[in-house]
Amino acid sequence: MRIVVHRTPGEPQIRLEDADEFGSLQIEPADREHSISAGDLAVLGRPSGEQHVFVDPGAIRALAGAQASDESWSASFDAMVAYANSRGWLNPAGEIRVHIAPCE
Repeated sequence: MRIVVHRTPGEPQIRLEDADEFGSLQIEPADREHSISAGDLAVLGRPSGEQHVFVDPGAIRALAGAQASDESWSASFDAMVAYANSRGWLNPAGEIRVHIAPCE
């Protein structure tokens, strides 16, 4: 699962790609030549250092759109969040610590 960020004037445009890939979750720039930092993503979540952002699972569900209402998708997403919790990647508020992929 990838949260893709388009840097635009004003707020960045954010979309979810590979929404059925529950084995990984990362944030990446749409243009791999331009990096993004945690500070650029206030609209998405709270920075956790320079290369991570705490993202509310509800925000990811919103990005998934209609898929989020599918019972199978929702169960798989919940399992992904539970795995993140088991690895210590959730904060006390239940937000997931998501890595920002470096640009190439």
